[in-house]
Parts: sequence; structure tokens; C-alpha cells
Amino acid sequence: MGNHMIIIAELLLAGTLFWSLLGGFIALNLLDAHSTYLVMRPHHFQRERNPIARFVFKKLGIPRGIIIFKTVLLAILIPAMGFYGGHDLLTINIVLIVSNLVFCLVVIHNYRIYRRYCRRS
Repeated sequence: MGNHMIIIAELLLAGTLFWSLLGGFIALNLLDAHSTYLVMRPHHFQRERNPIARFVFKKLGIPRGIIIFKTVLLAILIPAMGFYGGHDLLTINIVLIVSNLVFCLVVIHNYRIYRRYCRRS
């Protein structure tokens, strides 16, 4: 009986970690959208390093393109992560930790670039 309780506790902890990391992933994507908007406005498409995102932003405009790009991306990734998390919480938690670290660095970089452009103006 003791081993079963440990397994249940580990699953609850991993599940709680998953939802926390997923919340962080969503928040970092919102911050990425905001910081991307600040860096690219009004029409500085060349500042976007992701060629797919740059194409979408050019076609749809910066605010609308960012909203649609992020919405589609999250609409695909969140259910996929939820599904995968139901089968292998350890792996998806590792993926979310790495993703969140990368997005955190991207967001910090974007805001630094924005501050640099503000100082030049």
C-alpha cells in the first residue's frame, strides 16, 4: 500500500508541475507576442527572425498577424501537450521546462532590443 501512495503522490506532483509549466508557457507566449509587437511596429518586419512568422506578419499586418500566429500556434500545441502529458508526464514536463527557458530568453532579448530602439529615438 505504501508504494501505491508514493506513486500517486508522484503523479499528482508531476501533474501539478505540468499545469504550472503550461501556464508559464502561455504567459511567456503572451509576453513574446507583446515584445514582438513593440520591436516590429510600425512596419519593421525584417526584425522578426522566424521566417514563417515574418511571412504571416507581412501578409496580415503586425498586430493581427501576431494574434493569429500565436492563437494558431497555441491552439495546436496546448492540446498536443495535454494529450502527450496524459501519457508521459516526465517527458512533457522536460519539454515545457526547456521551452519556457527558451521563450524566457527570447522575451528578455526582445525587451532589450525594444529599449535599445527607444534610446535611439
